[in-house]
Amino acid sequence: MNEQELKEWTAWADDMYRFVFDIMDHVKKPHEYDAGIVLNMVEMHTLALIAKQPGISVGDVAKYWNRTMSAASRNVERLADKGYIEKRKQDGNAKTVHLYATELGRKLAEHHSAFDAKEMEAFAKFIDQRCTAEDLAHFVRVMKIIQEFYRLSGD
Repeated sequence: MNEQELKEWTAWADDMYRFVFDIMDHVKKPHEYDAGIVLNMVEMHTLALIAKQPGISVGDVAKYWNRTMSAASRNVERLADKGYIEKRKQDGNAKTVHLYATELGRKLAEHHSAFDAKEMEAFAKFIDQRCTAEDLAHFVRVMKIIQEFYRLSGD
């Protein structure tokens, strides 16, 4: 790779990193999903997953979101401490903990679904006004290749 190509790749990577940081900021930002109930997107989407799949394990949550067991466990603990999920063990298996949304957690997951639908509609309209379907397909293809690179590299 010559010096000019390296500069171009470096500029492209800087743009990509700014994009990733913007997304990370959005994901980490607390959102009010219901009156007085504030969660970040990771917590909310973990709750929504548990509400959709009653009895899911922490390991399943970790696999679904491609997170470590430790990270998934921390999210689950925060949700349990707030009263949105409960943990249960099955008879004969003291090791695996199964997760269930509480009634409050299920209601919150329903509110989240409506919140997501509204946000997705605005997002889709915004993208449709600026990109073609072909643009979006290329973006998704490249995004998946980048994910593959980072997953294979271990970083």
